[in-house]
Amino acid sequence: MPERSEAAVVALFEADNGDGVLAALSGLSDDVRVPAWEALRRRLCAVLGPEQRQGLTDQAWSERIRTRALLALAVGPVDVAKRVGSYVYLHPPATDVERVLASRTREWREAFTEATLHAEAAETEVGLFGPLWWDIWRRLRHLERAGALRPDGTSPHYLVLMVRGLLFSDSIVGAIGADPELAERSIWSLFEPAPVVQKALLGSERYWNPGNTWRVALVRLALTGILDRQRLADAAAVAAEDGRMKRNHRSWYRRIPQMLADPDLLPQVPDHGPPPPGNQLRRPS
Repeated sequence: MPERSEAAVVALFEADNGDGVLAALSGLSDDVRVPAWEALRRRLCAVLGPEQRQGLTDQAWSERIRTRALLALAVGPVDVAKRVGSYVYLHPPATDVERVLASRTREWREAFTEATLHAEAAETEVGLFGPLWWDIWRRLRHLERAGALRPDGTSPHYLVLMVRGLLFSDSIVGAIGADPELAERSIWSLFEPAPVVQKALLGSERYWNPGNTWRVALVRLALTGILDRQRLADAAAVAAEDGRMKRNHRSWYRRIPQMLADPDLLPQVPDHGPPPPGNQLRRPS
């Protein structure tokens, strides 16, 4: 396929031609990506409002967002997710994202993964994202399994996204049970000192549904045999005495062996009626 020029890439964007973007990728060199990003940066980074959607059908609007996302991934820098937002990998079909990522160099994908995880984990207004954290986690996990991205599953930023994402699933226990690789690998890194990870874990205790916090979930996972019970007790005991952590962080871990020894300390799950409310910010009564 002949080399695509910067002008041709811009024309695809202006035509809302997402399929054309994909078709152009095999002939898109890095010499074209950089000037194309500079030409499109302001428009790709702009926040779309109701005025941009006016007169468009739902399908047309979806195609416009898809085209923007694909182009941002195709020509953007490694921190494109921080500049453009999560829609660069959330909105398009997963196969489209995989094809776009496959067109970038290995070095770019590694740097993009690191920058994206950092940007998402640095978000301080956790409650404002709500269930979007579950969407973000599932898409990143899918891209990881597909080999499109290769994050370090034990890194603090990865763990923060896992903590937040599964917190907004229907059940942390159910989500980990459906993804046993997490129980074998990433779960145990939650016991290593990393302030951003401990802050995320404690956050679930302070203001989330008390029946679906991470501490409760870890104990339930051990009681059901998904996690090794003795290993969990030992890891929690070591973390509770780790002087590299803050005192309140160590206290969070100290409660785990107590609940393992006395499961009656766990929040009671109703055996009838509607399910308990999902994770949400508690409102003062």
